[in-house]
Amino acid sequence: MRQFMIIDFHTHIFPDGFADRAMSVLSANGNVGYAAPATLKRLVSAMDECGVDRSVVLNVVTKESQHENVLRFAKETDSERVIAFGSVLPSSVYALEYVWKISDEELKGIKFHPALQRIYADDEQYFPIYDLARALNLIAVFHVGFDYSFPGELNASPESMIKISKNFPGLRIVAAHLGGLKMAEEVLEAVAGQSDIYMDTAYCAEPWLDKGLLEKIIRKHGAERILFGSDYPWHLPSQEISLIRSLDISEEEKEMILGENAARLLGI
Repeated sequence: MRQFMIIDFHTHIFPDGFADRAMSVLSANGNVGYAAPATLKRLVSAMDECGVDRSVVLNVVTKESQHENVLRFAKETDSERVIAFGSVLPSSVYALEYVWKISDEELKGIKFHPALQRIYADDEQYFPIYDLARALNLIAVFHVGFDYSFPGELNASPESMIKISKNFPGLRIVAAHLGGLKMAEEVLEAVAGQSDIYMDTAYCAEPWLDKGLLEKIIRKHGAERILFGSDYPWHLPSQEISLIRSLDISEEEKEMILGENAARLLGI
């Protein structure tokens, strides 16, 4: 009998009345399909189908006017099974205020998506935001690597995570997409084993990532710093679970990745 929780550290949902339209726009902009509707009900159904106990929902603010609505949605969806993170637009004059609000609402973290937010993650003008997040013990999740909506741009490189980590020791950083979407070779050479940042497996069950390369990154960085993430609704959680279970690593390491690391990081 399984003795550990399976925790999907990387999912996305939208309010019911907005989800279909939001995904249609994102899918068209990135010319990429998605696996399921981006609603809370369908996320929980997908979790139940493959034995996921809890999921982290990563909300993203892309316009200043969205701050309050995104915070409200995070509060409404945060529950026993769904752990909702807040978000701030780093370029907003209200960014620091909303970092405080996220903490005040007892949410556990913040999602930054530099490509969609039209910033560069390691621009030092945003360092006060990371400093405050560290002071408030919030987890900072970054979309790292390329983004399908902006294929020629790199707003958050794997190396930028090292820079932020060195400037803010103690800030709990999760570099999504194994430290860099479509940048696994760079991650292996420049980032893996170089810091205490976490990486998640969101959208890794795709041809862009060779399974052998994934295993090398895990061995070099340490399985204790890898988190299972699916990137729902772009992928179903079953896809990344199957990938992790197929890896040539120990069963203990698979359990760490599937849930034990996330439980420790989240304090649950």
